[in-house]
Amino acid sequence: MRSGTSTILLGASLVLIVVAVRAPLLPIPLERDEGEYAYIAWRLGYNELPYRDWFDQKPPAVFYVYRLALMLPFDPIRAIHFVALLFSATSACALFFLGLRFMGRFWAWLAGALFALLAVDPFVQGTAANTELFMLCPLILSQIAFVRAANRQKKAVLFMLLAGVLAGVAFMFKQVAIVNWLLMIALYPIFVREEDRLRAAISFAAWSAMGLLTVLGFVVLYFFAHGGLRDFVDNVFTHNLQYVGAVPASARFEYCWATLTTLARTQAIVWLFAAVGLIELLKSGKATWSSLLTGWLITSVIGASASGYFFPHYFQQLLPPLALVAAAGADRLHSVRPFKFLPHGSGRAVLATTLAILPAVTLWPFLFRYTAAEAVRRIYPGDFFAEMPNFAQRIEEVTPPKKPIFIFGSEPELLFYAHRPSATRYIFLFPLYGPYGNAREKQLAAAAEVESANPPTTVYFPNLLFFTSGTDQYFTDWSRSYMEQNFYVDTLLIAGEFGAAHLLNVASDVQADVSRAGEAVIGAILVRKSSEAP
Repeated sequence: MRSGTSTILLGASLVLIVVAVRAPLLPIPLERDEGEYAYIAWRLGYNELPYRDWFDQKPPAVFYVYRLALMLPFDPIRAIHFVALLFSATSACALFFLGLRFMGRFWAWLAGALFALLAVDPFVQGTAANTELFMLCPLILSQIAFVRAANRQKKAVLFMLLAGVLAGVAFMFKQVAIVNWLLMIALYPIFVREEDRLRAAISFAAWSAMGLLTVLGFVVLYFFAHGGLRDFVDNVFTHNLQYVGAVPASARFEYCWATLTTLARTQAIVWLFAAVGLIELLKSGKATWSSLLTGWLITSVIGASASGYFFPHYFQQLLPPLALVAAAGADRLHSVRPFKFLPHGSGRAVLATTLAILPAVTLWPFLFRYTAAEAVRRIYPGDFFAEMPNFAQRIEEVTPPKKPIFIFGSEPELLFYAHRPSATRYIFLFPLYGPYGNAREKQLAAAAEVESANPPTTVYFPNLLFFTSGTDQYFTDWSRSYMEQNFYVDTLLIAGEFGAAHLLNVASDVQADVSRAGEAVIGAILVRKSSEAP
């Protein structure tokens, strides 16, 4: 078989692998982050603007990708996860083509296949259409453009510019992608073949910066033209700088260790292979590729640890270099004596199976045993994302169309499911609490927004952060008073066994302070008293 045809078939097989492991998971209910992206994407259809009209700390690209997904003729949840599938398939193929630069075709394919399995791992929350998943696609493509720029005399400037544009696109999905652009600048003198390496490095830095700034400039001009630039800067940059400084060192270590122990269930073998691969690359004299992969792992660790919370989905940023060095490790192990005596192809099959066994075992029940509701409960124990569609249906029933609702909580997916706008621009309340210098100012503004919106329905779904000592409790006290004075309880969400919950319709004279109703109550829908109806 010709080399080109073989490469195309291997790339197509990676697409099939991604489809096989992601298609059964498309109907899994949205989690909290997906809910905020979906809500803002929905409101884009009403000529509203992120940051100016709705608070969010993520860069804007994810909202517009979600908007594209909502335009598809599918169920919204499936449509969102289908677009995530397309991005993941593109990332797997791009990683395969990048791997072809320094390893054999089979091992490059193995890196792509391993990435496809690890990226959907439920324990890194890979089933969700989160910013990391979207960021990785342009990030990997930027590395390909970087390598092409370093290895070409003609059209080098074009690939330099393209590397910067793709890095800028990745940055517009998540801010931590910027460290990968800095890595490319640092490594360009090692990769370039010209004698004047310094001049080539300066050229790459300048042209790639032009590409990156073109993307950033377009975004800045867009928000400036729509009167949202100040809010864009405040949400995406200023707030995040405060956010990343909020976690003490002791808590960072605790969070990191807890996440690593979770990831080890799926990735322990991969880590061992990656260690072998990294050592082999360093010993092989391949300075370019050993420096790229080592640097890529380091920058990915920086990105995953920047906030200090070490949420599992942050570690998706490490998957591309991790898959590549693990495949390099498998290539090295294939050359040792025990594998030389195996029949042709058997050694490769044994090593590939060894790498895939833990991810496959983890995925098996999610693909073939669990329902969508059972899957989301196991991925997010302690949360009630499986019940949110039914809860939102009741909200939709008791709230007139186009009328706002106030959610005392951080469950923006309810807004999206119920097709009702929020009474405040804070679609989740976390930014109102914590070590932020302007927390009280934000709480006062949110209370004024709710009062002005005069919502006919309120949802009580609090987080422990809203009652934690050391945080400003003004908004908590105000919200409880506001609900007691103006609303009665319509429906309760009651925690049941095995992580599930059920709805309970109650009489209109039940006291509205549901925070005292007992530990079994995890949420409530409150309807405005008739005398107070807007």
